[in-house]
Amino acid sequence: MSFRSKERLDAAIAFLQSLDIHRLLKEAAASAIEPSDNRSVNSRAGAFLTNEKTKALQGEEVAPPLVVSITGLQPMHSPSSTSILYASPEDSSLRLQHFCLALQTAFTDAGFLMPETRSLLLHATIVNTTYVTERSKRTAGGGHGKQRNGRGGFDATHVLEKFREATWAEGIRLEKVAICEMGARKVDGEEGSEEYLEVGSIELP
Repeated sequence: MSFRSKERLDAAIAFLQSLDIHRLLKEAAASAIEPSDNRSVNSRAGAFLTNEKTKALQGEEVAPPLVVSITGLQPMHSPSSTSILYASPEDSSLRLQHFCLALQTAFTDAGFLMPETRSLLLHATIVNTTYVTERSKRTAGGGHGKQRNGRGGFDATHVLEKFREATWAEGIRLEKVAICEMGARKVDGEEGSEEYLEVGSIELP
């Protein structure tokens, strides 16, 4: 989302806080029960037990918390020339993707997002070398001159082989949906730490 005025930002925050989060989560549980048309037979069979759990969640009066684990490692581009590596959130109730799609649709229908044709990719960025400068690369012994595989790009093949099955975090309870400013900011007193500035949020059950 991009807002040209404080009034527009305030409207987006007000819209977020007006959403019926419990209803969206219950609808996400219902959507998770029905397998998508492009799933393989094996995927459907493998998800059977999880879907049985999701059916139980659908009947809950109050939607239970969303709990995820962050696992694996994938390149955003070609493994031999990428600047971003990310991990994926895993949700045993299968609600997270459907819930986020519902949020995306709501903000698009309300005019806060442009229609998107790409699939929604939920991810946690593990490595981003997009803004690594040539000077810092030389200082770190990362080579000389411009890289042939693009700005900040590198060959991640060996890194992916080593961490493809990694678990970065387990049992994380998602506490809220937030609107944040673009661009992470350095955290005072914590060297190497950065975070996104939250401008508005709504709590999750």
